[in-house]
Amino acid sequence: MAALPKTSAEVRCVAPVGAMLGEGPLWFAAENSVYWVDILGAKVFRHCLADGRTEVGTLPLALTSLAPMRDGRLLGTGWHGIYSLDTRSGALAEILRLDIDARTLRINDGACDADGGFWFGTMDLEERRPLGDFYRLAADASCTRITTAFAISNGPAFSPAGDRGYFVDTLGRRILQAEVENGMPVQPLRPFVQIAQNEGFPDGLAIDADGGVWCAHWGGSRVTRFDAEGRVTDIVRLPVSNVTKCAFGGEDLDRLFISTARKDLDTAALRAEPLAGGLFEAEVGYRGVAPAAYQGEPRAGPPSGTCFFRSV
Repeated sequence: MAALPKTSAEVRCVAPVGAMLGEGPLWFAAENSVYWVDILGAKVFRHCLADGRTEVGTLPLALTSLAPMRDGRLLGTGWHGIYSLDTRSGALAEILRLDIDARTLRINDGACDADGGFWFGTMDLEERRPLGDFYRLAADASCTRITTAFAISNGPAFSPAGDRGYFVDTLGRRILQAEVENGMPVQPLRPFVQIAQNEGFPDGLAIDADGGVWCAHWGGSRVTRFDAEGRVTDIVRLPVSNVTKCAFGGEDLDRLFISTARKDLDTAALRAEPLAGGLFEAEVGYRGVAPAAYQGEPRAGPPSGTCFFRSV
């Protein structure tokens, strides 16, 4: 008989910021901090582990995901482009303007692969038509489209060795996988896991050092860990419905940070879930891997010394 999944992880809300669409937690070791965004609020948050302080900065445009860059900045995906973000001043510099129909599509989730490229996906603004694809921005700034025709793309994420990629078809309630060489799939995407209807929709992913795949469940009040064979090993329960993404952080990469959202919750639901939109932390008994950095050339001058963050 297969072992039952563990559900004993203790979860606490470390930043009750009430984000409408909290997304994209990212461990930034240089600052001993976790960054994440509120897509609908055009905000970027920073939670400092040293003193537990949470700060927020308001941006001139909304970012949907974050990744490190090799020059110390963050890479951020906007609705229709990719930018570098100076974490001191909040200055944004455009790296790529994606040629998509802004009336029907926007960029959603993203992450770097082991070869230094940045993967990101698009989604239908109406969240129903299969218009979204994945793209890979290489270090030389060339961009390759990988057609998937998902209504909402999420993920992507990559195995610790960088030889396998995972890609989420949110409305299809499935995670797919493919072998990867030199940053690109060498085979068509194939099924990894299917999420049951009563468990919500698969959203963002994280990978641990053992190759486990951690999936946030929108409308499912949980994060699920799958082993490399797609078997459920752990479930982290949360006191909120809309769980969007998770990331390992902390000095030993042994703390799981989880973003959540208030979007689509009515007044009654918000009364029942007062911490919706907050950032949560769980000690899950696994260690993650440090997020890979985008290796493209810097597109702006040296970081500014003026801080644009303020305390929440």
